Amino acid sequence: MAARRTWMDPRLVIGVALVLASVAGVWLVVQQSASTERAWAATRTLLPGETIAAGDLQPVEVRMPQSSERYLTAQADPVGMVVAGTVGEGEVLPLRALGDEAGHDRAAVVIELEGALPTAVRAGALVDVWTAAPGDEGFQAPAVLVDEAIVVGLVEDEGILASAGAQLELLVPADETARLLEAIANDHAVSVVPLARPVAAAP
Repeated sequence: MAARRTWMDPRLVIGVALVLASVAGVWLVVQQSASTERAWAATRTLLPGETIAAGDLQPVEVRMPQSSERYLTAQADPVGMVVAGTVGEGEVLPLRALGDEAGHDRAAVVIELEGALPTAVRAGALVDVWTAAPGDEGFQAPAVLVDEAIVVGLVEDEGILASAGAQLELLVPADETARLLEAIANDHAVSVVPLARPVAAAP
């Protein structure tokens, strides 16, 4: 009597292989997403032209499996590096925000504003500066004088002759500084309008 043959269905083998491959793929994705790396995060808002000092950054554990090469790892010492782009408080320090010529083309200017400031106007924000020249009857139509000025922060005026308006320190492109100072000297009305986009978008 001939021995009875047993054959394994090829479809079953293929199905088992696909299931195992799927499980292995999911496991790899989970392991990769769960892994963390140490990088530097800003403890305060860093502005273009500033030199990073001890205490400006702190090491943090972050998950960035797809873009780790875009950030400065905690193995590198950032002290002494120059900020080339605004880095918000708590933001992981990207390599694109570091350079050696940051801020050389900008000047710090303090402007005085009337009325309340929009909540979006804070350190590190980008704003357009609008001015309106005085006319025979009030002021002429306003126009943008400075594009994309960077807000340094509010200037506290605690003197006896403190101004009633808000004083705002800005980093202004060097080639537009003279026009802004001239407008201020000629009693132009000055306003700032925050841009509707973040200063440092994620890469």
